[in-house]
Amino acid sequence: MGTAEGITRGFYEDIKEAAAHIVDVLSGILKVNTIFVATNDGVTNVILEAFNRTEELIVKGSELSFNESYCSLVLRDKGSVLTIQNTCEHPMTSSMDVTSGLGSRFFVGVPIIRRSGETFGTICLMDNAGYVISETDMKTLNAMAVFLGYVVDLESTLHVQERKLSDSERLQEQLQAEKERAESEAMTKAQMLKLMSHEIRNPLNGILGLTDLMRTPDMSEEQSEYVNMIETSGNILLSLLNNMMSFNINEAGKTVIHDDPFDLVGTIENTVYLYAGMASGKNIDLGLNLDLNVSQVFVGDEIKIGQLLAHVIQYALDSTREGSVLITAVVNGEETEDMGTLALKVKYTGQMVSDKKLRTLNGQDENLDIQKLIGSNLGLAVSQNLAILMHGRIQVSSAGENETEFHIALPLRRYWELPQLASIQQRLKGKKVLLAKDPDILQGVSSLMRRWEMAVHMTSGSSVAHEWIKEGFKPDVAVVDMGLQEGGAVDFVHEMKQRLENLPVIVLVPYGMHIDPHEAETFDAVLTKPVRQADLLNALSITLP
Repeated sequence: MGTAEGITRGFYEDIKEAAAHIVDVLSGILKVNTIFVATNDGVTNVILEAFNRTEELIVKGSELSFNESYCSLVLRDKGSVLTIQNTCEHPMTSSMDVTSGLGSRFFVGVPIIRRSGETFGTICLMDNAGYVISETDMKTLNAMAVFLGYVVDLESTLHVQERKLSDSERLQEQLQAEKERAESEAMTKAQMLKLMSHEIRNPLNGILGLTDLMRTPDMSEEQSEYVNMIETSGNILLSLLNNMMSFNINEAGKTVIHDDPFDLVGTIENTVYLYAGMASGKNIDLGLNLDLNVSQVFVGDEIKIGQLLAHVIQYALDSTREGSVLITAVVNGEETEDMGTLALKVKYTGQMVSDKKLRTLNGQDENLDIQKLIGSNLGLAVSQNLAILMHGRIQVSSAGENETEFHIALPLRRYWELPQLASIQQRLKGKKVLLAKDPDILQGVSSLMRRWEMAVHMTSGSSVAHEWIKEGFKPDVAVVDMGLQEGGAVDFVHEMKQRLENLPVIVLVPYGMHIDPHEAETFDAVLTKPVRQADLLNALSITLP
C-alpha cells in the first residue's frame, strides 16, 4: 500500500501539497459539502486533506482503523468506484461504527491507483443522503484520481533518482537513463494536466454558452445582473485553469502580459460585485470607493488585474467573520502624463498575523514578501506572481488594532477618454442633488457626484432634508438610500414628492433586496449597492432634464 512518507522535491513539495491542491480545485468546481483525500497502509486510514463547505464531517489529519473506514470498501475491488446514496440503508455501511457517528450520508469514493497497480488511497465526496452527483462531476473526480496517481509515481521516481545520485561513479550511465525516463514521465504528467483541463473546460464552456442563450430582450435588469455574474464567475475559473496549465511557463518567467485598452473602473467594479452575494450572506459590509473617472480608458492586462484583485478579495472575505471589507483605488500621477500607478487597497476586519510578527517581518524587508505571511494560500500566491509579472507589487500591513490592509501597486498607461461619457459628465455640472443616506463604507456616491462637479447636499435625516426644502432649496434630483433609518426611505420620498411634484428620485438598495412593485413606481431609477459609476451616471443622465 502507498504512504505519504519520503516523497518530496517533485512538481509539488510532497504528496500532501498535491492533495491540498486537488481538494482546493475540486472545492471550486463541485458543490458537494465534503471532499477529502485519504491514504492507507492496510492498517490505518489517514486523512491527508479535507474540505468541508458548511458541515464539518471529516477532519484533516484524523486516523481510523482501515477496516472501519469507508475507504476500505472502495479498495476491496481495485479500479472500481463506490457510490452509496444512503450509508444508513446500504448493507455495506449500515452496521459500521463510523456510520453511527456520521448519520445518513451520501458517499462516493474513487481509488487512487499507481502505475504498478498498487492503490495509494482514495478521493472521496460526502454530503447529505439523497445528494445527486452529475456525470460531469464524476468524470472530473476520476480525472483528479488519475492525476494524483501520476503525481505519486512521479514523486516516488524522482526521490529514487536523488538517492541514486549519491552512489558511486559506476552508476552514472544508469542514472542518466533514469533521468531521461523521469523527463519523459514529466511530459506524461503535463499531458495529464491538459486532459484534466479539458475535462473541466467542457462543462465550463457549456455554462458560459448557456449564459448567452439565457439573455433575452425582455430580461429584467436584476436577471441580467445574475447572468453577468455567472459569466464573470466562469471566466475567472477559466483564468485559473489557464494559470494551472501555464505553471511551468510562469516559473520560467515566460508568461505573456497583454497590454490592451480596457475599462479600469468597470473591471474593478465587476470583480467586487462578484463577491456582493458572498458578503451579504456573511453579513459583511462590502465597500467600494474609487477615485477614478469612468470615462478614462487605460492600457493593461484586464483579465490578470481582475484575477489578482479577485484572489485578494476572496482571502479578505474568508478572513473576516464580522465587520467589513473596503476596496479603494486611485491612479497616481498627473492626468496629463501617459504613465500612472494604480494603487489598489483592500482593507478587512481581522488580523493576518500578530502585530509582533508583522513588525518583525516589516523590519526585515521594506518590500514585504507576502508569501512569508500567507503560507500555502494558492490565491494570494497567484496574485503575488501576477503582480510581479506586471512589474507591480503587493504588500500587507496592519491598519489598526484589528484590521489588515493589502496594498497593490501596478503601473498603467493612460489611453484616452470616452467622449460620450465625458459629455454626460459635462451636462451634470452644477446640477443640485439632495442625497439622503446613512453613513456607511459603501462606494461614496457623494464623492462621485462631486467629482462630476454636481452640487451635493447630503444628510442622514429626513427632517433636515424637509427643512432645506422649506427654506427654498429645490434640488434637480434626489438620491435616497433604502437603508435610511430616520423617517424611512419610502415615506420620505412620498412626502418629498408632495412638496416637489416633478422631482426625479433615484433609490439605492442593498444587494439582493427586492422592492415591492407598487413602491418601485415611486422611484425613477433603482440602483444596487455597491453602486457602479456607469450605472449612476446613466441614471442621472436619464432622469435629469
